[in-house]
Amino acid sequence: MPICNNNLRLLVGLCFVGLYLLVGVPLWYNLTAVYRAPLPVEYIRSLHEQKFHDVHMVIPVYIKSIVYRFPDVHEAVQVQVNHLLNSRYQFVPWSLQVLPHSEMKGPESENHVISLVLDDFVGYSISYSSKETTVFFDDRSVISNDVPFFVAQTIIEHTFTLELEQLSSDFSRKHETTAISYNPNIHLSVSLLTGDGYPISWEIDSALKEYFTPLRKLLSPLVNFTVDTGITYYNDLNLHILNESQSVTEQDISHAIDLSELSSMNYFEEPVSLNLAIIFPSELTAPSGLQFINNNSTPEDYGNNWKSYVVPQWGVFVINKYPLQRDSKLTGSFLVPIMYQFANDLFQLLGLAKNSGDITHPGVTIDSFKRWTTLRNINKAEETLWSLVKLANSFEQMSIPHEVLTNTTAALDLRLDIIDLLNDPKKGGDLLWNQALALSNQLVKLSETAFFHSEMVQQNFFPQEHKIAVYLPLLGPSSVVIFFGFIKLMKERNQNAKAENEKEDKDSQKSEPSNSTEK
Repeated sequence: MPICNNNLRLLVGLCFVGLYLLVGVPLWYNLTAVYRAPLPVEYIRSLHEQKFHDVHMVIPVYIKSIVYRFPDVHEAVQVQVNHLLNSRYQFVPWSLQVLPHSEMKGPESENHVISLVLDDFVGYSISYSSKETTVFFDDRSVISNDVPFFVAQTIIEHTFTLELEQLSSDFSRKHETTAISYNPNIHLSVSLLTGDGYPISWEIDSALKEYFTPLRKLLSPLVNFTVDTGITYYNDLNLHILNESQSVTEQDISHAIDLSELSSMNYFEEPVSLNLAIIFPSELTAPSGLQFINNNSTPEDYGNNWKSYVVPQWGVFVINKYPLQRDSKLTGSFLVPIMYQFANDLFQLLGLAKNSGDITHPGVTIDSFKRWTTLRNINKAEETLWSLVKLANSFEQMSIPHEVLTNTTAALDLRLDIIDLLNDPKKGGDLLWNQALALSNQLVKLSETAFFHSEMVQQNFFPQEHKIAVYLPLLGPSSVVIFFGFIKLMKERNQNAKAENEKEDKDSQKSEPSNSTEK
């Protein structure tokens, strides 16, 4: 009976230990393990180490001759173009596909057109309203066969000067201090500030419709603007403290004025904003006007007594010299010149020009900016995904949700679609560049969504030692009871077996004398 009881206890103990090791430990590990989606780490690493290795952007250019018919001029220009581009280092490979005008697809206004015009001098002209470049040549250049070189030099060094400058070096390291970070959605706040509380009005609606609406339409492929307007009383941003200065620069404005107060007045959903602040001083603080505005106009002549200042990455201040009088009305004739100046400054704030009013051919510049921004978005998305990989590798116990893998894969697939558009020599025109830019904006959004996932941002992870520390009060006592009970059971089994052996030995010793007596 004791042997049967010991065997039963041993069997029960073995069941407990087996259940603990084969079921309990794997179950605990799986319940406490974090899900880590398998990110394409090596592919993202290769994109980071070999930037734009699969990119060769091709821009189609169409040539037409006004007077002479050159049947093979596009081939001759292509040879010169290739020679000039190959002589330059290209961080992002790009080239021009020179084609005859007859092969153009789509309207002429949407494509880059090179018009060859016979004249008395050699030169060029780039249209303000379209993407046409006119190259003037004379009979002497025709005889010397210099026309292809003139054309190639003009379109590379002048028409596509932005690509030539920006794509010849690592543009991801360039930082423009004046321009804001590019975003397809920008909010524009137009504010009228006066240091007094007199009732005033302004015809801002007509001024915006007359001048800003066409500019907004021109920039619509790049930026979607939302606009709000407002009047603020008893606030001239304390500009009178600069009156002791003989001249005031943009840096002085930035250092003297607290822009946070003005920016906090407006609430908007867009991640990026620009501001146009039209400011009039107060009669109390500047009764004779702001002296650093050196205009010889009278207080009644509002149209000639203001000065514009560009504040980097913020917007534009239009500071008026004299205070507004009671019941003043700012008419369209006063606001339109301000809007015109702001339009010139806007190109600088968006990064399309280095200096205010520097754009002489916005059609070509905006088209080049689309391509450049598309490439910058690709680079930005790659860097974001690389940061995601580094974050995942740094915290091995951090969860990587499946949504992160889905967004990462979608971003990488979208990147390939964009590159197919850029590399195709048979495509071009506004539709292509607009589509590539829109897709690149979506690419940036997907990569940032993957990186800024809630579980990734909060870094919800539990190191292995934390798991043990949390579950040890629960698992420790049960583990001790099971293992020590099993050890005790094994000891008892050994002791019982030893006792049985000793008893058998004693019994055998007692039976041996009796056997000998019988003999």
